[in-house]
Amino acid sequence: MNTKPGLSAVVATAMLLVADAGRADVPGPPVNQSIGMRDVLIGVLTEDVCRGCHGPAGDPTSPDPTNRSVPDRHHLLYGQPIPAKVKVPYPDADGDGVKDTIYGCMNCHQWNATSGFTIQRDCLVCHRSSPHHMTDQAEARHCKACHGSVVDDYDDGHYIPAYQPSLVTPRRSYGDALPLNDRDNGAGACNYCHDEDDPNAPILRDSHDLHHGVKFNNFSSKCLWCHDTSTGPTNGVYTVRTASAAACENCHGPTSLHNIQADSPAVPTGTIVVGGELAGYGHVGRDNGAGDSDCWGCHGFRMAANAPSSGPLIPTLYIADRPVITAGTDAMVVLTGAAFINTVGGTLHEANVKLTAADGSSVTLTPDIVSDQGMLAVTIPGTTPPGNYGVNALKSSFTSNPVVISIVPKVKITRATATPKARSVTIAGSGFAGYARGSGTSVCGTTSTGRTVKGTIVSWTDKKIVAKFSLLPSRITVNSVFGKAASNVR
Repeated sequence: MNTKPGLSAVVATAMLLVADAGRADVPGPPVNQSIGMRDVLIGVLTEDVCRGCHGPAGDPTSPDPTNRSVPDRHHLLYGQPIPAKVKVPYPDADGDGVKDTIYGCMNCHQWNATSGFTIQRDCLVCHRSSPHHMTDQAEARHCKACHGSVVDDYDDGHYIPAYQPSLVTPRRSYGDALPLNDRDNGAGACNYCHDEDDPNAPILRDSHDLHHGVKFNNFSSKCLWCHDTSTGPTNGVYTVRTASAAACENCHGPTSLHNIQADSPAVPTGTIVVGGELAGYGHVGRDNGAGDSDCWGCHGFRMAANAPSSGPLIPTLYIADRPVITAGTDAMVVLTGAAFINTVGGTLHEANVKLTAADGSSVTLTPDIVSDQGMLAVTIPGTTPPGNYGVNALKSSFTSNPVVISIVPKVKITRATATPKARSVTIAGSGFAGYARGSGTSVCGTTSTGRTVKGTIVSWTDKKIVAKFSLLPSRITVNSVFGKAASNVR
């Protein structure tokens, strides 16, 4: 473990988080399910399953940042353009007969005198069908944006074998080498390990079902991404390998495959030992002879015990302890995951952190702590602008899957000025976001005699609010979706 001085309290807290994560205790047969997405069909996911990665429905007034993660992530969209492919519950919130192009409160919420203010908790109202593969990145076959380096982008220049399947490069299925696995699949094929498990929920699917269940837009037009239909089917299946290209390797290149590995209960637990982990936890973790080797699954013959093709193992992220932080102050975030540190051939490979904004700009941060027990702590600078950020563990050229951290603005009042004749107060500041009738957004005041008065909103923008009162207050409080701020009235 590498740490900076004076971080013992953070280390202790982080170790508790790691102990609680429990992601890699038992592998789902026949492969470990702690790396990347579980081998289940996205089309059958439920809201509860979505929340396992994306967080609870949440309460923006909660002091627990984990409970605020989903609401704050969406509130940061206020005032931003609505992408053309995105579904919103109320696309014409202003009722002018034209779909809105900028996110406002009422595109996601609704208010009427009978039902009150609508708080939509069901992810599937907006994220219909298979949201993961309806994005521009997915359409461009840039899979690494979400999956990390456990896969490749088809056009990123990685090495793609051009020869036919052999004992060196596996088939998709129908492996013809011994030993057979317990499902009678031969070695030397992807489905030697990537096969269905026992019919218990969630049902793990084989490679065929997973790749045909991704639900792209215009799915039928995507067949040629993987299949060669010019030669006719073999065993009822069109080949996914041609004389000029290896279609599997378009997204699953040798370099990425040879660097996928998770920790297993083998000693020493907490440290990934290349060639020394239990079978089923990755592609480089076990080589102990016939019938007990992860190398056999792909190659159909015994490889060297030290798996010489491996290098900086691909890191995996599970969760961030602070998915919501407030701008303006440095904040330490603890990430739990796997493969943040590994050593191959005497070379130490240690992860950094990449922080990527919505516009694609990024910065690489040096961690305060990197542990071989699946914990990494990094300080997010207080100067980082508000917004939603993708966070990846970065090791050499390999990146983890992203987790999202929302940096919310600090609600601040710079000046509150009264207009006695109009009985109104003009409030200047920042972090006010938007106002929605019936929600918790409001302006309240206290008069010089101690009476509480509620303001009627005349106008509300992120930096300026005008509110009218029955009695002019001497002090006001703004309740924003991102917090509250108070000030005396001049």
